[in-house]
Amino acid sequence: MSNFPRWPRNNTGFNNADNVERYLQEGGHRTWGLVIYRCTYDSDDDWNKFIDLFQHHTKQALEAYNGLGMMDSMSLTIVEDRPTLDDARTSFVREHFKHWAAAAAEMEQGEGVEPGLSQRYRYCIQVDDAALESMFDYGSRKYSNLGHVNLIQKDWEPYAHVPKEKEPVENPIEDCTLHDVGWMMISYTSVMVDEYCQLQEDGNWYTEYQRPPKVIRG
Repeated sequence: MSNFPRWPRNNTGFNNADNVERYLQEGGHRTWGLVIYRCTYDSDDDWNKFIDLFQHHTKQALEAYNGLGMMDSMSLTIVEDRPTLDDARTSFVREHFKHWAAAAAEMEQGEGVEPGLSQRYRYCIQVDDAALESMFDYGSRKYSNLGHVNLIQKDWEPYAHVPKEKEPVENPIEDCTLHDVGWMMISYTSVMVDEYCQLQEDGNWYTEYQRPPKVIRG
């Protein structure tokens, strides 16, 4: 750990490398980062390019905060299983992630350590066909910084809340007509660092949330 601040003349709250480190210390954790579910298997080449781009932009974001050292404690966990995850819906990924997160905190962070409010155990990334295709300009085959991934909230349940007023019926997304469908589309260039920090506070999901197909840009 680097013992923040990395910008000595600025409040550490403005530096997301400092923020990530602070979250680790507060939770007694030693690793961070969002789990990625691979739900597209048409092209291994495109998938490998995505992982390279994802790591590049994560490193670039940390470098901007003078925090490259946080790469050492980041875990890039990828869940792959073509028979069960190819074209899987977000509801299936969510259930799988619930089981993973229930056991992962103690295994990763140490005996007796609780997941707490760690984003690592509250949200996961899904990359489906549409997300992977958004990474590239298929006309020129150039990489695009406008691509997105799907960020899934683990604890979302349909109709778990009681709206103050009758909610309007939205166009169905995976059969759900609620405004909040439990996942949102976020720029893949910012999800691992800036959005990771933005979602530290539990209530920030509701301030950040945009219903698909809107994409949140960092």
